Amino acid sequence: MEQDNNNTRAKKWEQLSEKERYKIEALLEEGLTPLLIGKRLRRDRRTIEREIELGTVEQKRINPSNSKSTSQPQYIVEKIYKADTAQMRHEENAANKGRGLKIGHDHKLALHIEDKIKEEKWSPDTVIGRIKEEGLKFETTICTKTVYNYIDKGIFLGISNKDLWVKKNGKKKNYKKIRTVALNNRNGKSITERPVNVDKREEIGHWEIDLVVGKQGTKPVILTLVERKSRQSIYVLVKNKTQKEVIAAIKRARKRVSGDFSEVFKSITADNGSEFLDSEAIKKAAKCDEVYYAHPYSSWERGSNENGNRILRRFVPKGMDLSNLTVEQLQRYEDWVNNYPRKIFGYKTANEMAAA
Repeated sequence: MEQDNNNTRAKKWEQLSEKERYKIEALLEEGLTPLLIGKRLRRDRRTIEREIELGTVEQKRINPSNSKSTSQPQYIVEKIYKADTAQMRHEENAANKGRGLKIGHDHKLALHIEDKIKEEKWSPDTVIGRIKEEGLKFETTICTKTVYNYIDKGIFLGISNKDLWVKKNGKKKNYKKIRTVALNNRNGKSITERPVNVDKREEIGHWEIDLVVGKQGTKPVILTLVERKSRQSIYVLVKNKTQKEVIAAIKRARKRVSGDFSEVFKSITADNGSEFLDSEAIKKAAKCDEVYYAHPYSSWERGSNENGNRILRRFVPKGMDLSNLTVEQLQRYEDWVNNYPRKIFGYKTANEMAAA
């Protein structure tokens, strides 16, 4: 087994030379991984990965599996790294970038931004905001707008607008306020009866609840609970959206939370879906004081949950068959959401806010 640790000190960053590019090509032909190539050249693994992406081309060759007696294609296309192509593209990029890029040769900052956007699925604004929040030090300082501009110009290798979660178009969603009582829930306690301290998010323990559905015609759903003050989320897989299964899922959610339940779950705000109409069963399952119901067609009244579901949709897009989703996968999504820095909190995370 290859060891990941390497005692050879990496050289101070400088542009890869043409000679190094041909070494990379030869080492790839030998079957070495980017990690091992980096060790050989005393370069960071990510530097090698970026270089491979820069110099990769498609090459057509005769299919060795093809014969006149088979239906196999005569040619196959494979991706291969070519040093001369990488050098040419490097020179073109250098010429196109021109002078005066604010990021300059701050390789460490460029790698940090690329890793956070590409590998950890952060937005440009979150990357820059978290740098300030954590007090991280780099040679240069750039703002969110500059990062977006660099992505548009292709400055960051391997990142394009398709890697961005949401690129704002400046349009704000309009909501029509409907102040009516749900016909199927005349006896439910209205959101208008919710105390002011809950509305103003003054204390921890008040949650919004919803279901995220999957592919049409399939039964599994995801129960989502979002705490109003911290935006901390809990996700539970549910067999179907019946009242019985949803109540059971709320019980499972409660058992995952440590502490005094009277403090953890003080109230829950739901919509008027049939699966949430048994308020007494919900209060018993969550051990909470009260359940409030939003007005019909007024998702904005549960804005924390609506936004939380939008974040979850990064991993569970509409039309996804939730039958294939595992509890372990959903837990990873929950961990990501709760550890994602939020602009509204000065780029602290929901977990950090809940622990404060």
